[in-house]
Amino acid sequence: MKKTRLLIIILIVLIGGAGFVGYNFVQQKQKIKAEERKSQLAVLRIEDITYTLSDFENYVRQVIPQKQDIDSEALSGLFEQFVEDKLILFSAKMRKMELPESEKQAFLQRLIRDYPPQPGLKEQLASDEWLGDSLLVEKYKYEKIKEVIATDEEIKAYYEEHKKDFLVPERVMVSQILVKSSDLAVELQQKLGQADEQSFRQAARDYSEAPDAYKGGLMGVFKPGDLPYDMEKVIFALEEGKISRVFQSAYGYHIFRLDRKYEPALLEEDEVSRRIRNILIESKVKDIINKEIEELKATYHWQVFPENLPFNYEGNENA
Repeated sequence: MKKTRLLIIILIVLIGGAGFVGYNFVQQKQKIKAEERKSQLAVLRIEDITYTLSDFENYVRQVIPQKQDIDSEALSGLFEQFVEDKLILFSAKMRKMELPESEKQAFLQRLIRDYPPQPGLKEQLASDEWLGDSLLVEKYKYEKIKEVIATDEEIKAYYEEHKKDFLVPERVMVSQILVKSSDLAVELQQKLGQADEQSFRQAARDYSEAPDAYKGGLMGVFKPGDLPYDMEKVIFALEEGKISRVFQSAYGYHIFRLDRKYEPALLEEDEVSRRIRNILIESKVKDIINKEIEELKATYHWQVFPENLPFNYEGNENA
């Protein structure tokens, strides 16, 4: 009788466990199916072409190959970029823009450099329709901006209007000796008080434990804000060619030497012309592409379905 009861209890436990496992399996399958259905929801329509959430997720993986968490604001920005790229792609195909194989291969080589190394990556990307679409988008943009230049007159005008951007603040060239012993630091500070630059550099090579010891203690050139505040206060108060009192930090005991002081200065136009040229061209390119996007939005019928996005989309929804 006891054996029969025990068998019944074991049977009940086994049936209950199997039921629990079966219930979890069904729940998991239902969850997967729900996610698959959600991924097929429309998020963008341009004329008669529909893009799904899965299309956008693939786009994000292509734009950001490395896995990482992306917040809602960043996803909203990526979706706005997705909409713009698909509008350009639609326009490129409507204009029957061609894509030579040589351009595709060159683009593929550049693309591979941005991906983590993995076997068969080149073949995998080459077979992806996304590659051709991305290249069409880039080619379309290039055709719009290829004639953009910045003239010498524009560079000069920008320089005159933005001189404050080319002001270089006061800077100092600094060297140091770093030791672990306070007694040694005091001894060196007293010994080097009236020493010249070469004597200080030799002492740095002989005694300093800092990484810059092999350079005679030369730390580099710094402007206000580059160094920790307490250290900076000591250094910037020095006169050129003078050494500091012993300064204690988490690394040990420092003796600083102010090798050279550079007064605030305005960079000449020829020193910054390349930087200005890049700024002007970048600004022109951005304006041209933005104008083209607005024209495409006004030309084609398009619609976003924000209710099907798993984040808050803050852009325009239709035209």
